[in-house]
Amino acid sequence: MKNSFLFNFLIVYLFIIIFVNSQELKLGGSCELIDSNSKCFSKLNYTHFYLQPGDSINQLNKNVSDIIGMLEYTTPECKPNAINIICLKSYPKCETYNETLSNNTNINFNLPSLPCNSICLKAETPCKIFIDNFLKDLSCNSKFSNGESMFPINSTDFEFKESGNFDFNYNVECNDNIIYDNSSSVINCPSPLLNSKDYVIPGKTTYYYITESCILDCPFEIYPGKTKLLERTNYTLTSISFITCIFMILTFGVLPNKITHRMESILSFACGGCITALSLFIQSRQDDFNCSSDPGRFKSQSDYLCLLTGLIFQFGAITSIFWSPMIAYDFYITSTLGKIRKFGIYRIVLWSFIFILTALPAFGGKYSATVATNCWINSDDGSAWQYVSFYIPSWCAMGLICIFSILSVINVTKMYIQTPNNRILFFNIKILITLLLFLFVLTFASSLKFYMEERMDTYFDAIAVWVECIGKGDPSQCELHAPGYDLKALNIVVIGILGFTVFIGYGLDPIVIHIWMESKKFQWILKKCRLDKIIKLNNSIHNNNETASTISGNERKQTTVKMSNVKSTEINQQP
Repeated sequence: MKNSFLFNFLIVYLFIIIFVNSQELKLGGSCELIDSNSKCFSKLNYTHFYLQPGDSINQLNKNVSDIIGMLEYTTPECKPNAINIICLKSYPKCETYNETLSNNTNINFNLPSLPCNSICLKAETPCKIFIDNFLKDLSCNSKFSNGESMFPINSTDFEFKESGNFDFNYNVECNDNIIYDNSSSVINCPSPLLNSKDYVIPGKTTYYYITESCILDCPFEIYPGKTKLLERTNYTLTSISFITCIFMILTFGVLPNKITHRMESILSFACGGCITALSLFIQSRQDDFNCSSDPGRFKSQSDYLCLLTGLIFQFGAITSIFWSPMIAYDFYITSTLGKIRKFGIYRIVLWSFIFILTALPAFGGKYSATVATNCWINSDDGSAWQYVSFYIPSWCAMGLICIFSILSVINVTKMYIQTPNNRILFFNIKILITLLLFLFVLTFASSLKFYMEERMDTYFDAIAVWVECIGKGDPSQCELHAPGYDLKALNIVVIGILGFTVFIGYGLDPIVIHIWMESKKFQWILKKCRLDKIIKLNNSIHNNNETASTISGNERKQTTVKMSNVKSTEINQQP
């Protein structure tokens, strides 16, 4: 995937140096020997160049070395011609004129032979598209501040005048004494970049171009030195979330003697959390999972393991997202003392959308790894696959959770005013906190993308600085300072606790103990393991748990008028 913005940035940077620097032509300079260590030494067909007053040879050599190093980011058509014009402009041929004054005094005039316009055009034409798009006023017709052409067509006129002493005029022909070398057209991308000509395999995708000729190697750390910390944090939080989801699956899906609608909603959400965590565990078993077997290529959907983990992650994430509004809806319906009707239709609709939104990107070939993300839906080409398959459904879920939460708060408040019960109120508040956590997770996960895209120019600037650094010297001394590390870390925390959120609301309730104690499956396991005599599920334990639990009023036998009055509040607590 080609990063044309960065390519354009580098080309513009080079042409600013070529066309803009040294806008003032200073006379009175000296003729100096071209340093044999200079990168232009073998390109120039002469030995001495004109050094302007105040300029340093060492600094000039360094500047030329840096600029030519940056030319490795251009194209094979642009690079050799650009080197020619840079060398001719940086080391203009020195022409010396000796004159004898009227008093028989000899005086020397050192003058520069400026690069010919024809040489400039050869450098300008291959990169014309970038100049036209970004620097329309720059061309080979550029002039110095004194009006002289920077790239004369034939020659440059120089005038030396001293009142009453001398008046000399010189016409210096332009300089095209360049040694053409075909080897200079070879692009040598600085490490750790790779040459696209050598590594890009036709027909395969997910290469990340820094320029037309250089690609990123894989793996590539956006946050050098911090990637391992992020991975360990992600693995730890995901493991905790996975364990809590397994517990919720056992509690609300395996052990209950009868699964209610609320239990099924919690079970489905927890299954989504487990499946999402499973995708991470698969990726963590392989070092540099995002990298394919082809150097420089990130995994795409053609790599079956990437497709598998992408499908698993998408399926798990969408499952949790779609069932979270169902949990909120159940909470709202219960607060109205009602009952969910036609739950089977909701079940069919939700699972149908989940399967469709998981399979849809696969049909479009959009599951792949990127520089910044694991195998998931790739939107680097600006397509709407992520919007259709993830973000729009997430926004719909967020809206439903907000609506049901607000209505539930209104109903619970009315209920508490009529029949105050602190235990029931505490449970309701805990569920509301859970719903707020759902909202926070979905809001942050769905908004981070747009925040990062808004700051994309900042990322490109950071990469451009890094690329310029490695082009000039030792790559080990160059560090990429990409912004957004704190938000990236927070996003890992948010995604990592997705499965843990439902545990806070429903896994820490006394009803959990009641479910385990009443479970016939659990009793059978204890009996088979001969632990039934050690762990006795007697009636007293059962009664104590039932009293402390949040079982709904319509599942209890009410024996007093007072209990029947409380019935309307306790219905809120049925799992």
